Amino acid sequence: MKKHHRKWPSVPGDPAIPGYGSGRGNGGVEGANSLRVTGGCQLTKLTLATYNGRTIRLDSHLTELEVELSRINWHILGLSEVRREGEDTITLESGHLLYFREGDRASQGGVGFLVNKTLVNNVVEVNSVSNRVAYLVLKLTNRYSLKVVQVYAPTSAHSDEEVEAMYDDITKAIHGTTSAHYNVVMGDFNAKVGVQKCDEPIIGPYGLGRRNHRGQMLVNFLEMQGLFLMNSFYKKKPQRRWTWQSPDTVTRNEIDFIMADKKHIFRDVSVVNRFNTGSDHRLVRGTLNINFKAERLRLVKSTLRPTPPQMIHGSEQFQLELRNRFESLETTGDVDEITDNVVKTLQDLGRRHFPPVRRNRRGGSNDRST
Repeated sequence: MKKHHRKWPSVPGDPAIPGYGSGRGNGGVEGANSLRVTGGCQLTKLTLATYNGRTIRLDSHLTELEVELSRINWHILGLSEVRREGEDTITLESGHLLYFREGDRASQGGVGFLVNKTLVNNVVEVNSVSNRVAYLVLKLTNRYSLKVVQVYAPTSAHSDEEVEAMYDDITKAIHGTTSAHYNVVMGDFNAKVGVQKCDEPIIGPYGLGRRNHRGQMLVNFLEMQGLFLMNSFYKKKPQRRWTWQSPDTVTRNEIDFIMADKKHIFRDVSVVNRFNTGSDHRLVRGTLNINFKAERLRLVKSTLRPTPPQMIHGSEQFQLELRNRFESLETTGDVDEITDNVVKTLQDLGRRHFPPVRRNRRGGSNDRST
């Protein structure tokens, strides 16, 4: 396949996450000079997918992948085991945008993204933290953006230390210099999470199989980062759950996942049976349907609540002044008057010590107590 290299105008802002991973990158933010929402409307419905195709090293592999994609709905495809050499962002003849980074050894491993041509102008940044973790930031509206992190986890032949290093890289990708309102993490995690256990709200009721050690490591990471395992929140038949099968087709496990920090934005997550490029993995696809008006309302409600430091400091001062005010209240034989005084005291002190706070768009706060 003939590849067309195009020099994308750099988007203003920090080009990459300094000091993360190996320090390698694509040299800066590569995207559209004037970002716009395709078609002149907000991006409310998106289809994200993750796939370990085992290789797209050759152009023929990439052609086969695009043929399969032409038969399904998709917007962003995260890729594991791309096995291509080097690191690059290129525009294919189809108009789709391909980003890839090689693995830790030649013609092995690696991660990448394929972005549908209809969304190329919405890409704010695409880069990698390491050879196992890449991320992409997509503009949804002027206010909201989506960060997608693609992962290829070490297999059981690698040590737990390597897995922990990968989770550190994912953390850096999520909380890096380019923040987003929505964060989605997906990929081949080589871990079996299994069914939900007690007190695990980040896991849904529809798991598959038994959890192994690497699966518990993944669950621990989800709890630390506040991520939800979206595969487990949608009821599917067993044949629509497994994502990998052994060469003899006897063993089938669910090891490819899509996760999100806000589960309400997803409408469905499922395996696509009819997608096949010869890999032993199956494509996992998630459908997003975002209501920005409802999201704005959630944001306003959350910012009007007192912050934890404010609650701690205010609580101490509140209790001290409340004690002093109650001691100074005159006690009379009129029960109604005593009740009125107590209510007035509580209202006055509550407004003083716990005023509503609204955060501004830059992440600060505007005190609305005056």
